Amino acid sequence: MSKTNSTMPPLSGSYRSIEPVLPLRNKSQYVLGIIEEFDNNHLPYIAACEDLGVRYKTLDISGSNWIQVVRDRGCDAFLVWPSFNVSIWKRMFTERLKVMVEELHKIVYPTCNEVWLNESKLRMSYWLEANNIPHTKTWVFYSHEQALRFAKNADLPLVVKHDMGSRNAGVEILHDRTELLQYVNHRFGEGLVCPGADSRDIEWGNILFQKYLPEVAEWRMIRIGESYFGHQKLLDGDFHSGSGKVGWYDPPRALLDFIRELTDNAGYTAMNVDIFETPDGRLVVNEIQSHFAAQVESQMYIDGKPGRYLYDYSNGKWLFEGGVFCRNSCCDLRVMALLDQLGRTTPKLSPQDVRKLAFKNVI
Repeated sequence: MSKTNSTMPPLSGSYRSIEPVLPLRNKSQYVLGIIEEFDNNHLPYIAACEDLGVRYKTLDISGSNWIQVVRDRGCDAFLVWPSFNVSIWKRMFTERLKVMVEELHKIVYPTCNEVWLNESKLRMSYWLEANNIPHTKTWVFYSHEQALRFAKNADLPLVVKHDMGSRNAGVEILHDRTELLQYVNHRFGEGLVCPGADSRDIEWGNILFQKYLPEVAEWRMIRIGESYFGHQKLLDGDFHSGSGKVGWYDPPRALLDFIRELTDNAGYTAMNVDIFETPDGRLVVNEIQSHFAAQVESQMYIDGKPGRYLYDYSNGKWLFEGGVFCRNSCCDLRVMALLDQLGRTTPKLSPQDVRKLAFKNVI
């Protein structure tokens, strides 16, 4: 496997810090709605639409008149990156996006089902098991008595996780039985707040255990539209997630096939899948997300060259294409995927423009 520098490239600062006015260019017949978000995650969508010359309108769906706002904006489809750091925000987006799709018959990207899985380890575990996808063995309890009974007999160490929490926040590896039982009692007593979360977001009344898998490699595999990327998340202490250490290795074909089949079968085209590779070669899913941190403009380097993989269904082969494709926190790709879904490709760019976009800030 080819290896390159394992340090992350510097932040590019490729999306705006303030919301710009509507673009004057009009290279697409469609108008995309960008749903405003409490943590400003909608700003990369704005930057992507401006860079691609796609018409857009922003809208706030947090008010009491949100349904009329959606109806009146005159958008052909909607781009979403829902808040998840506060549970009540997450709930609002989940509820209102569902109504937008099922009752107002609007198109949102990523889909409601993809967003529903985002930043919820409980929902992920249910979905993975229901679809017979190889994943880290997980146990979820809503009974204090059942959770204690399990904890008294489970093999140690054991992983415990909060439902919310990105990177490795809210994840602990417990080696001591007494400490494990105390943790269970806290979860079913006064509850616990995930580190970094709002102090009012107390998780209580349920618990999620996961089997501890030693000596695994973890890969972040990404699909957006028909573009695929992969890199290894290197270990820092006990955790791969949140380490900031990246192995820019060419992902094995088995991993590319794994994420393609998973997303194809689910009908998803905006997903990252964190996959454990065990010492004996098994692939098991650790977590899945529809949105994820992408602070660099390329999510894959092979022999020092940024690029993406494309899959040719006609002959079953993977094709590598060089270039930087993950600008604006991967929102360029999401915009293009939504336009493709609407039946139109993105604006044709000159070879000079393509070269400028593809190799800007390449190291």
